[in-house]
Amino acid sequence: MELKRLSKSFKKGEFALSEIDFMLQRGEIVGLVGPNGAGKTTLMKVLSGLIVTYDGEFVHDSVKVGSLIEKPKFFPSKSGAYNIKYFCALNGASTKQVDEVVQSLGMAPYLKKKVKHYSLGMKQRLGIALALVSNPDYLILDEPTNGMDPDGIRNILSYLKRLVEERNIGLLISSHILEDVENISDRVYVIKNGAIISEYTGKQVERILSITLSNQDRQKAVAILSQRWDVTHNGAEVSVLSEDVKSVLKELAEEGIYPENVEKKQATLEDFYFEQMESEAT
Repeated sequence: MELKRLSKSFKKGEFALSEIDFMLQRGEIVGLVGPNGAGKTTLMKVLSGLIVTYDGEFVHDSVKVGSLIEKPKFFPSKSGAYNIKYFCALNGASTKQVDEVVQSLGMAPYLKKKVKHYSLGMKQRLGIALALVSNPDYLILDEPTNGMDPDGIRNILSYLKRLVEERNIGLLISSHILEDVENISDRVYVIKNGAIISEYTGKQVERILSITLSNQDRQKAVAILSQRWDVTHNGAEVSVLSEDVKSVLKELAEEGIYPENVEKKQATLEDFYFEQMESEAT
């Protein structure tokens, strides 16, 4: 599934998506992160076929897409089992096809309860199960772990990862929990104001964490290092995006600056995300 310079506007001159280039292949997990109102949901609706008018190209084979976007839609006065049976019939699928999904998502104990009595986490699990009813080639999940406790989140993400590997599904997942997105994804797109501003692969360079001796040293160090590297600082802590420790320390030593402590840290999606947000703001 590929988008080429795709744009979508709901009002004249106001673009929800602007010239998006995007690709999702079977067998991979792609994350989508960005602030509220960035265009994540609109992008997912295009990929799911819920939005069909746009400018640009949406290139894909004849594939089945399962999705859980915004609030799951159920029959609230019916049981979870009824909902599964109904949507299986609607898609020409056997309920046996989702038995494994039900067991893996830990839904069996409450399938007979009416959905209106479900917690948010229970509804999310049911939404994931219904998205898988049609045995899709691609799965689009918007905040699938919303309302779940840490154990539930870990179990769901582990199951989704296994599902992608076993069924060769292409999975697009969004979440505001950046650590969860990083842990499960092969690649992550960062979106802001309707545009993809960068892509994270997890192969980012390491950071140097430098703690300076004084406020005066810190300010001077930032000014010096910023001439060659991307630099951020928080209190006494200065972070430099570079693997070349010797060069960084040499630059500081030449100006008589000697850090109290230096350590290498792997850059995370969270680091990358906030750097992108800050760079876009300037």
